[in-house]
Amino acid sequence: MINEGDLVYLYKDEKRNYLIKIQGGRLHTDLGYLELKEIIGKEFGQKIDTNLKHAFYILRPDLHEMVMKVKRKTQILYPKDIGMILTKANIFPGARVIESGAGSGALTTALANFIRPNGRVYSYDRNEEFLENAKKNIAKYGLSEWVEFKLREVTDSYDEEEVDFVMIDIGSQWELIDAAYKALKGGARLASICPTFEQLTRTVFTLEERGFINIESMEILVRKILVRRGKTRPEQRIPSHTGWLVFATKIFKDASDNQPAPTGAEPL
Repeated sequence: MINEGDLVYLYKDEKRNYLIKIQGGRLHTDLGYLELKEIIGKEFGQKIDTNLKHAFYILRPDLHEMVMKVKRKTQILYPKDIGMILTKANIFPGARVIESGAGSGALTTALANFIRPNGRVYSYDRNEEFLENAKKNIAKYGLSEWVEFKLREVTDSYDEEEVDFVMIDIGSQWELIDAAYKALKGGARLASICPTFEQLTRTVFTLEERGFINIESMEILVRKILVRRGKTRPEQRIPSHTGWLVFATKIFKDASDNQPAPTGAEPL
């Protein structure tokens, strides 16, 4: 049963759908308005009619919609990229993770969902306006308990140590690789997103120099299929390039790793 304060997804069609918290009042649409208090006491899957008798269905919010419907003050990470990050980064309940660049809180939302109930997300941003907006988005989704926001520009190190994952989403990704190395557990993963080739190459080369292995770079593309009777085809317009994802794993280098090869030895 739906209670006051619950988050619901009101769906009519692909153009008319709304992610709202039930707190009374009205939701105005081009098909009339909905009295939100009438949703209280209903079950997910039931419908509610506008004053003009158009039906909307009350659905459970999914993580995809929560990510896409954050109030934006920045470009966000899209679900297509977030999905790969969550699987490559080994995010689990109880994980402690850092993200540099809170943005609008899209990735924060996904991370907080997966590290519950015993984990923690440490979200850094140097822009107070962005950070406050991300806080509001996380509060709307009921995830504030698992996120600690920090208004700070990181240079040499983070406040945390022995974390399970670090995400770097800033313009000069390579500048935080040393800080990420200090914060990560051995064998833990780092990820970054690079919009340009120049950022990508510099980030990868810096990772190679700083004690990371298993470095992977990739682009994720998703294309919907429009299923119509007698005319099914791929969607023509898609969100294509959002950035190249980079993943890497921290290892501990010992002194012998930097020793020159013995005389006469063949280079590897």
